[in-house]
Amino acid sequence: MMGEVDVAIVGAGAAGIGAARRARDYGLSFVLLEAKDRIGGRCHTDTTSLGATWDRGAHWLHSAAVNPLTRVAEALGHPYLKRESFTDRYLHLGTRLATDEEKRDYEKSIDAAFDAVDALGEAGRDVAVVEALDREGRWYRLIEHVHEAISGFPPERISAVDLHRYYDSGENWPLFRGYGALVEAMGAHLPVSLETPVTAIDWSGQGVAVETPKGTLKAKTVIVTTSTNVLARGLIRFAPVLPARLQAALEGVPTGAANKVAIKFSRDVFGLPDTSYGSLMDERDPARHAVSFQIRPFGSELAIAYLGGRFADEMEREGEAAMIDMAKSAIADMFGSSILGSVEKAVATAWGGDPHTLGAYASALPGHAEARPVLWEPIGERIFLAGEAVHASWFSTVQGAFLSGRDAVERAALAIGHRS
Repeated sequence: MMGEVDVAIVGAGAAGIGAARRARDYGLSFVLLEAKDRIGGRCHTDTTSLGATWDRGAHWLHSAAVNPLTRVAEALGHPYLKRESFTDRYLHLGTRLATDEEKRDYEKSIDAAFDAVDALGEAGRDVAVVEALDREGRWYRLIEHVHEAISGFPPERISAVDLHRYYDSGENWPLFRGYGALVEAMGAHLPVSLETPVTAIDWSGQGVAVETPKGTLKAKTVIVTTSTNVLARGLIRFAPVLPARLQAALEGVPTGAANKVAIKFSRDVFGLPDTSYGSLMDERDPARHAVSFQIRPFGSELAIAYLGGRFADEMEREGEAAMIDMAKSAIADMFGSSILGSVEKAVATAWGGDPHTLGAYASALPGHAEARPVLWEPIGERIFLAGEAVHASWFSTVQGAFLSGRDAVERAALAIGHRS
């Protein structure tokens, strides 16, 4: 913590690692500060809780054909499963499987729903996504679930313009060893100070002073990669306080809810191909939320339930036991209650309660689509934000976070007159 560095990087998730790698390439002096006892942030591959490999956070290489991290994965020897879509979905309606005709009807409905949202966005109507949806339609609960999964909020709280700006080339390829493992490999040779939470940033004088329990660091610039919720709630104190324009933008692009429940079985109880996908929309109970599963990823005896938005938030508040019961009940309805006799263990994530993230990924609220670009603006030419929330078209993704960190370093280097 002695001396002064060119760049202090707050957070060793994908954005912080992207920033540190670029700073190293540029020959900048830097320090990477991480509050947790590990790197990766919201990318975390768990190999211990169930005796199997699964991602607690990010999992897919989204837009994989054009995703720069796909090339990084290849270079680092992290294989992926090249799969073009999720259309092989096992769709259960509560008492029976959907027919092929019903599956086609659902796929047609969800395509139409996204087309309607895009039409709102194209027209510049910064209204809630729900205005484009048919809430009385047969498949609405599944469509609502998909929106909650991709944005972390229910359709009533997602900006149509913001969602329209997201770029998706359509490929979603899972990594055999896990996305968290890839991000960890990307940061393996970077100097990082773990268990070093940043508590305050003073930018009142020349440069910045970054306060931590281990001491105060002086830097010419600082890159802050923490989530919008952490910043909006003032968990890092700024002196002077953040500009009102930025504070409003943080509140307009909050970090939403997304969680998983992973269930480990002693044997194959599903009889489905490796890395299958299934969904339950119980037509017996209109109040029951839809839920989806990844089943036997890469041949492991796991079923992983995906929860997003309001449902994820409500279930997390009820606690891990309730989340596990919900997932077990859903998977039993889909494949028969007898499979529960083969359950060995189950665990659930709780990203909303994680003090270093307070959520999963950020989405602009209706009427706040123009808030996201504000997050990109430098503060006093010394403070630069990075992270998935900052990227204009690849928000909610690891590659968006990574690229935002690289971009932040490039702007910091210009600010201090450094030439690469």
